[in-house]
Amino acid sequence: MRRAAIGLGSSLGDRRAHLELAVRRLAHTPGLRALRCSRWYRTPPMRGGTARNWFLNGVLLLETPLEALELLAVCRAEEQRAGRRRANHWGDRTLDLDLLLVEGTVSTGPELVLPHPGVLTRDFVRRPLLDVWPEAAHPVLDGRIADMASPPPPRAIDVGAPARSALPTPG
Repeated sequence: MRRAAIGLGSSLGDRRAHLELAVRRLAHTPGLRALRCSRWYRTPPMRGGTARNWFLNGVLLLETPLEALELLAVCRAEEQRAGRRRANHWGDRTLDLDLLLVEGTVSTGPELVLPHPGVLTRDFVRRPLLDVWPEAAHPVLDGRIADMASPPPPRAIDVGAPARSALPTPG
């Protein structure tokens, strides 16, 4: 078993409902054990992308025996289930799931880059990641992410915790 962090984002429709449904579905997926979910953060769309709406973002910390590419396939299937189409890079979407870190795993392949480059450069990734995994280590730079330089503004705006019904029950 290893820990893995999944970044969650939504910019269309009932953003909070999309994220909380994804958390519930992932928590009930065979081979995944949800540990913690971060608070939600409201963030502007990234420059250079086609998104026009503000996003709601968070991070789900899991424990899993799955390999990184298997976990990526689970994330992509959940995005499709939520109506996501991958053709529009950095555009508005109902659900975006990014594999951020998988304990002990580095990948530079065409399908997956781990750790996700955003863990050090995007506040809307870093803040919720540190909410759920404050001791997370960067496997390439060999240090705690919390001790590394913070990304520049715009800052993510904390908009509260997920609904209790979205969170897995302990045990």
